[in-house]
Amino acid sequence: MGVVKQDETNGSVIQRNSVADQVYFDLRAKLLSGQIAQGERIVEASIAKSLGISRAPIREAVNRLTEAGLLESRTHYGTSVIQMSAEKIRELYVVRNAIEALAIRAVAERHTSEDVKKLRKLIKTMSNFAKNGDLPGLVDAELEFHEALWRMAKNPYIEKVAGLLFDHLRLALTIDNAGYKNLMDVAQEHEPLVQAIESGDPDKAAAALAEHIMTSLDAFASTK
Repeated sequence: MGVVKQDETNGSVIQRNSVADQVYFDLRAKLLSGQIAQGERIVEASIAKSLGISRAPIREAVNRLTEAGLLESRTHYGTSVIQMSAEKIRELYVVRNAIEALAIRAVAERHTSEDVKKLRKLIKTMSNFAKNGDLPGLVDAELEFHEALWRMAKNPYIEKVAGLLFDHLRLALTIDNAGYKNLMDVAQEHEPLVQAIESGDPDKAAAALAEHIMTSLDAFASTK
């Protein structure tokens, strides 16, 4: 499994990516994409057997994913992928709203025409995925839209803190968006955010964001 490269100075072989790293990124990708379902148990012995490797790197990868909050260990059940319940999503969205409000206020105050064009282009990308019924693609595009907001704020601490929520937000949006009868609504709900940014009014932008996030949450909760 590793990527190796010949060291040009002393001829020794350096394994650039450890087996544990590769297992970590593989498991992370699978659980974020839904290939490993939320709530599903993670059996280290089975994974090791399927990959033909020892359990040690599996255990290391599992520990890293647990520390990241993507896996959880329960008594008498073992380790499993976290299940984003309605309550967990609500808690996540409250924090998300607080962080993104800082971002959208900053963007409203000093956005450029190129910023607006980029955001509308991302809405169009969301619409294309929605038309094709591509939920994973739609989630990726929606995340890209919100990532763009974080970057446009030009505050590295917003990016850093928001980035800590990224994987959990992906899991939440996958469940959230799946509850829409018409996926096009997901894309269209982002247009008021861009209009609020264009107005140059930070309060209006923050209010539009709060409505965007909490309305989505309320719609999700009503389906449960």
